[in-house]
Parts: sequence; C-alpha cells; structure tokens
Amino acid sequence: MFHRLTIALTLLYAADRLWKLACVERFFRHPPPPAPAAWPSITLIQPVTRAEHNLQHTLATRPNQQYPGHIQLLFVCDEADSASQQLCRTLMQDFPTSDWALITVEPDCGPIASKIAKLRAALPIASSELLCFIDDDILLRPDTLATFARYLADKRTGAVFGLACYTNWDTAASSLMSGFVNANALLSYIPLTFLTEPYTITGHLFALRRAVFAQIGGFDDMQGRLDDDHELARRVRAVGKRNVQTPLIYDVENVLPDLAAYRVQFKRWFIFPRQMMLPYLSQHEQLVSTVGSLGNILPSLVGALALISRSRQSFAALASCLGYFYAAYAWCETRHLKRRTPWQRWPLLAGVAIVTPLDILRALFANNLIEWRGVRMRIQRGGRFEVDVPPPKIPRRCALCGSNQV
Repeated sequence: MFHRLTIALTLLYAADRLWKLACVERFFRHPPPPAPAAWPSITLIQPVTRAEHNLQHTLATRPNQQYPGHIQLLFVCDEADSASQQLCRTLMQDFPTSDWALITVEPDCGPIASKIAKLRAALPIASSELLCFIDDDILLRPDTLATFARYLADKRTGAVFGLACYTNWDTAASSLMSGFVNANALLSYIPLTFLTEPYTITGHLFALRRAVFAQIGGFDDMQGRLDDDHELARRVRAVGKRNVQTPLIYDVENVLPDLAAYRVQFKRWFIFPRQMMLPYLSQHEQLVSTVGSLGNILPSLVGALALISRSRQSFAALASCLGYFYAAYAWCETRHLKRRTPWQRWPLLAGVAIVTPLDILRALFANNLIEWRGVRMRIQRGGRFEVDVPPPKIPRRCALCGSNQV
C-alpha cells in the first residue's frame, strides 16, 4: 500500500511541476505592451524603517532607473531615525539632478511610524501621474519603472506588481528563506493568474495611476491597519479595474541572522494572509488558492511515507520528488530570475522542499502575535493591529542573598 501511494504522490508532484512550469513559460512569452507615446512622470515613494539589511545598497538602485520620463523620489523616515535620514541625504548628493525630498514622521506604532503613516505623509508632496510604492529592502532592476509604465498605459488596469527574487545567501537562515521564495514565487503566483483574476497585489513593490489611486480613496480609513496592499487590491476591483501581475522581477535583500529570525519572519508571512486576506476571498478564490498550493506538500508526504515504510522504493520516490524540485528550481532561476544560488547552498534546498511545508502548516495554525522590525503586534482578523506591550518584569528577592533579581 505504501509503495503504491508513494508512486501516486510522486507522479502527482511531477504533474504539478510540469503544469506550473508550462504556465510560467506561457506567461513570459506574452509580448510586453507597447511603449506609451509620452512617458508619464512617476513618483517613487520610499518608506524607510530601521532594519538589518544594507540600506545604502538597496536605496542606491532608486536613482539608477533607465526611465525616459521624469522621476520624483520621496524618502520617508522616522523622526528619530537620524542615521537613515543622513544616509538618504548622502545618497542623493551623489545624484544632484534628481528630484527628491526627505520627509520625517512621528511614531504611531510603538517606537516607529507605521508603513501607512509614512505612505500618507508622502502623498501631499507626490506630483506625478504614476505613483510607485516600494519597501526599503527591494533592489530595483534598471527597467522596473519603464515596465510598470507600459502596463499602466492600459486604462483597464488599476494596479501593477511584480515577482520577488531573494538574493541573500550569507547565513543558513537567509539561504532557507531565499530558497523558499525563489522556489515558489514564479510557480505559485503565475499559475494562479490562469485560474482567477489576481485578487491581491504584492506589497513589496506596486504602482497605480494617480487618477485611479484617487478614485479608490487612496489610503483613506487605513489607519491602524497593515493590509494596505490587500485593501488597495480590493478597492481596485471594486471600481471595475484589474490588478495585473507583470513579468517584472525585483530583488530582495533579506537578512536573517539565525533560525529564530527565520521562524519569526515565516510566521509573519503566513499570519498576514490568514488574518488580512482570507476573510475577504470568495469561495472560488479560496479553492484555487488551496488547489494551487497543495502540490508543495507532496514531497513532505512522500518523505513521511519513506520514513514509515523504510522501503527502497519509497526512498527512490522521495529522491524523484527532490529531482523534480531541483529541476524546476534550476529552470526558473536560469531562465527567468537571472540570479544564481551559490553552489554551497544547494543542499539546503532539500530542506526547503521537505521541511518548509511543515513550517507553513505550523505558522498557519499559530496565534496572531507577530514581530516586525523589533515591534510586537497582534494582527486582528480583517487587517487591524495592536502593538503588543509585554508585561513588566517583576523583581524577585533571592532566597540565598536577599537581593532583588528580575
């Protein structure tokens, strides 16, 4: 029985990889939209928050865009974050012809300002026809803004977004996260576009026409929420516009020093959609999302059966699953992501294939407490959050020496 089941699951996984790769190839073969007759001006809104990644490295990709139109660049920093403010000033001194401004915001999310507060603070200064919102750990490839402008030229389009490629392999934790994203970004998001209209946008990097942004109410009534990307996508659809998945690839500088940080981020990634996106999905959208994700757990199931049966056939089936995983990974990385995983990190990808699905299940059933850049939050169903303040530590008297201890 175990033998037949492992063979069936292995064949199902092979079919899943082949179907998804076929979707990816068809998606990237679509010709890009023509260049607009006149390139619109674009404002790049950049909230900056204290972080472990190299801000100078990521922010330096902003003014290096190969874009024929005018670019306005707005940096938004925490009022008390003098280091990031100075970094932004120094960076823009190297590009004196750039149209840029630095905005500071008071905290509203514990010791820092929330992303929504920062984005809202920049809007009164934004003066362009297109608005592009970007996280501070994103490295832009030179054609980013031109690609967005091409797709936004279609009046039916409301918002556009791209596909992430994680590029940090410095630690085992960062490597696991990079491997997870690069193994799944193309094979998850792109096939979904063949099954349903995109119902959300990826908050790393997205853009809208200014007129559409005003039509949907912008960030109005989003104070105290973290689901700005999901809510904007819902508002875009509500006015009859489309959220468009573009073939644009962008790089992410994701620094995780250890496995504890990896688990914290992994939990946050899956608590967010569970609390913020799932309550708003239709039954059809929930169904296609579930069906599209089930293939990812098949290597874990085959691995569990191999451990139970300990038969040569079951371990051969597991090896076949890993072969399909590595082959699909290498194909996407070479043909589309255009970034290479260091050879010494390739063994970790086996853990991504077999163990990571179990991490996902654990995160999906975890409590709603997450941590983001040193701030603990409780994410409410629907998108609102509360900053979680841990109880004060009460001193206790040592029984041996009589001194107070925490």
